Amino acid sequence: MSPFGKFVVCLTLFAAWRPRSTLFAEAPPAASFEVGVDSASAIGNASCVALAREAGVRAEGGTGRNFVTSPLSIHAALAMVAAGARGDTLTELLRFLGSASLNELHRAAATELVGRLNGTAQTSFASGVWVDRRWALRPEFMATIASRHNATAESVDFVSGAEQARQRVNAFVADATNKHMHEVLRPGSVDSRTAVVLANALYFKGAWSQPFDASTAPFHIPGGTTVRVPSMTTSESQHIAVYPGFRALKLPYKNDVQQQAEFYMP
Repeated sequence: MSPFGKFVVCLTLFAAWRPRSTLFAEAPPAASFEVGVDSASAIGNASCVALAREAGVRAEGGTGRNFVTSPLSIHAALAMVAAGARGDTLTELLRFLGSASLNELHRAAATELVGRLNGTAQTSFASGVWVDRRWALRPEFMATIASRHNATAESVDFVSGAEQARQRVNAFVADATNKHMHEVLRPGSVDSRTAVVLANALYFKGAWSQPFDASTAPFHIPGGTTVRVPSMTTSESQHIAVYPGFRALKLPYKNDVQQQAEFYMP
């Protein structure tokens, strides 16, 4: 079993704002807002963690496949939406994100974490907004996106150059994930009806601070059957917390810059 942990997460949102928005110099037409779940009510009634959990459950769909999702990515994408919203839309987004104002949102721990993730060799956290050129981006929105959210905002042509715009978003994500994810937008996923695309890509790769010994060992499954499976073992001391009914293990990843680990796998 590999001693490395690698995670690539990308969240893509297709969105259009109501006319009362500070994102555009002119308002785009009304459209739907999709976040990977079927019901829009999930946004107003759940936190980013619960929304990510629901998205994972629906994506896995009883298939037994592994699925990784990032609540922080959802937070970052919706925070960018909030930066370009006002009125009832802004109020609802701030309530969902747990902030009383945009200033408080900008100082939120999740926002600060985004900046920290961009400053390490193990991670890359990138967000972007692509707006159809029919609607000009407001300079104040572009400045906020860059300074507060470490994101990029670009004008593209979804009407006559949808394929080129799709490739531009995919190239951004590929670069942010160290070329591990090449096609977050599939052919035909954007067209002349698209007003805005928001994308977030999270990349992480780390080696254990104390590598495990890999071997094949017996594993007992229900019914009394024993199978041999790849296993990892170690004699090193571990961080273990004991709670009623379960124990939690915290495995540190290697940090080549500082003595203390910055990332752990719970």
